[in-house]
Amino acid sequence: MSPRPLRRKPPEKPVDNKKAIKNILSLLKDHKFRLILTIICAVISTVFTIIAPLLIGEATTTIFNGINAMMNHTDTIDFDKLIHLLEIVVVLYIISSLFSYFQSFILVKVATKISYDLRERLIDKILHLPMDKVEENKRGDILSRVSNDVDSLQHGITQSFIQLTTAVITLIGVFVMMLTINVWMTLATVVLVPIAFILIRFMTRYSQKYFLKQLTYKGSVNAQIEETFTGHDIIRAFNQEEVSMDKFEVDNEKWFGHEWKSQFYSSLNGPLMNFISNFTYVVVAVMGAVFVLQRAIAVGDILAFFQYTQSFNRPIQQITRVMNQIQTAMAASERIFEFLELEDEENPSDRKISAIKDGIEFENVTFGYTPNEKIIKDLSFDVKKGQKIAIIGETGAGKTTIVKLLMRFYDINSGSIKIDGVDIEEYDKNSLRSLIGMVLQDSWLFSDTIANNIRYGNLEASESEVIDAATQVYADNFIRQSSEGYESALNEDTDNISHGQKQLLTIARTILSKKEVLILDEATSSVDTRTEKLIQMAMDELMKGKTSFIIAHRLSTIRNADKIIVIENGEIIEQGTHEELLALKGYYYNTLNAQLKENIS
Repeated sequence: MSPRPLRRKPPEKPVDNKKAIKNILSLLKDHKFRLILTIICAVISTVFTIIAPLLIGEATTTIFNGINAMMNHTDTIDFDKLIHLLEIVVVLYIISSLFSYFQSFILVKVATKISYDLRERLIDKILHLPMDKVEENKRGDILSRVSNDVDSLQHGITQSFIQLTTAVITLIGVFVMMLTINVWMTLATVVLVPIAFILIRFMTRYSQKYFLKQLTYKGSVNAQIEETFTGHDIIRAFNQEEVSMDKFEVDNEKWFGHEWKSQFYSSLNGPLMNFISNFTYVVVAVMGAVFVLQRAIAVGDILAFFQYTQSFNRPIQQITRVMNQIQTAMAASERIFEFLELEDEENPSDRKISAIKDGIEFENVTFGYTPNEKIIKDLSFDVKKGQKIAIIGETGAGKTTIVKLLMRFYDINSGSIKIDGVDIEEYDKNSLRSLIGMVLQDSWLFSDTIANNIRYGNLEASESEVIDAATQVYADNFIRQSSEGYESALNEDTDNISHGQKQLLTIARTILSKKEVLILDEATSSVDTRTEKLIQMAMDELMKGKTSFIIAHRLSTIRNADKIIVIENGEIIEQGTHEELLALKGYYYNTLNAQLKENIS
C-alpha cells in the first residue's frame, strides 16, 4: 500500500485580533434583528437599574430630613413620599430583570444558532476537502475544532456580548447620573478609568498568545486520546503503554503550561481593578464629606453616588473578567476559520460520464505526494471495457495510488488518464466517482444495523436486494446467526464482528452499488482460505462485464485476470496474463512459487 504524505504540525502564530473580530462579526451579521432587540433590552434593563439608585438616594434624603425635622419638632418623615419612591424602585428593578432575561434569552438563541451553523459548515468542509488536506489534519484536532472550539466561541459570544453590552451602556448611563449629582466627584472617579483600560490592554496583549497555544495543544491532546482509544489493543500488544503515556504527557504538560499562563496573566486584571475601585471609594468618601459639610450636596446624594461609583466600577471589572472569554473565543474563531478557509476540492468541469464504452488508458502518468518524491513514474497501460486488471507489487510500490489517481482523489503531476479517449480531468469528479465501487483493505463500516451498512451502496435498495447482495458473498449465514439478523447493530468501532466479516459486508455493499468499475484493494486479505474461495467465485460472477482493478497479495486469486501488472518503485516491470508472466520467470514467477511453498509448509 502506498505511503501517505506526512502530517506536518502547523507553526504556531499569534492571534490576528482584527481578523478574529472580523470573523466573529461575519457570524453575527445574519442575526442583526435579534442583536438589535438584545441591545434594546439591554438599554432598557440598564437604564432602569441606573435610575433606581437616584430614587433610593432621594428616599434616604427624605428619611434624613424627616429625622432632623422630628428632632427640631418642626415636621415628621414624609411616609407617603417614601413609600411612593420605594414602590417605583421595586417596579424599576422588576422591569429591569425582565428585560435582562429577554436579552439573555435572545442572545442564547443567536449563539446556539451560530454554533449549529458552524458545525454544519465544518462538516461540509471536511466532506469537500482535497484528500491531501484531509490527511494533513489529525482527526482529534478536527474533532476539537468542531466541538471544543465551537463551544468556546458560543460561550464567548453569549457571555461577552451580554456583559460588554451591559457594561458599555452602564458606563454611559452611570456617568450621566453621576454628573447630575456632582461634577468634581465624577471627574475624580472617571480619571482612573484610562489607567484601568491601559492595564487591561497590556495584560490582554501579553496573555493572548497563550490562549491560542492552549487551544492548539488541546487539539493535539484530543488527537492522542482518540488514537490511544482506537489503537489500545496495538499499544498493549507491543507494550507501548509507557511510550504512549510519555508522548501524551509532553503535550499535556504544554497544554497545562499555556493554560496556566493564560489564566494567571489574565486573572491579574481582577486584583488591579479591585485596587483602583477601592481607591476610588476613598477619594469619593473624602470629597463627599467635604461637599456635605459645605452643603453643596445632600446626604442621600452621597449614598446614591457611592452606588453609582460601584455601578461604574463593576462594568470595568466585568470587562476585565470577560477578557478571558473573549480571548478564548477569538483564538477559537481563528482555529475554526483557519479550517473553513482551506480550499475545497476543485471540480471545474460539469461534463458528466454515465458509462464506459471503450476502456481506460494510463499514459506516461507521474505522481508524488510531495514534490521531491515520485510514487508513480511514467506509468502507461490500458484496460479494455470488461477486463480484469490485477496490480501486484511490494508494499509502497504504488498500487493503491494508481486507483486513487483514477478516482481523482489526487491529480497527477504529468501524463494523462483517459476514459474512452477523454482525459478524466475533463469530467465532473462526482460523475466520475459514481461509476466506481471500491472495496478497500481497511473495511469501513459505521455504527448502524448490518442492513443499513450494506444499503449504503444503494440507499434505495429493498430488503430483498440487501439479502441477495449478502448471499452472493456468503455473508447471509453469519448475519442470520446474529442476535437480530440483518437488524443487528454494529457498535461504534464495529468490533462486535470479525475483520473478515466486516470485509464481507463491504463487498456486499459494493455489489449492491452496481458500479461500472470495481476496485478491489486486497479485498480478501482478511478472510480465511475457505471463505476466500467462496468470495472469489462470487467476485468472478460479479465482475462479468465490468471493468475491474484488483490489487492482490495472494497471487492465487488473480490467475484468471485478463492482464496482470507488476509494479516496483512506481514503475511497471512486468505485465501480461498469468501464463505469459510465468514464462518470463521473473518477479511474478518467483513470488507465486514462494507463496505456494509457504502454503504447503
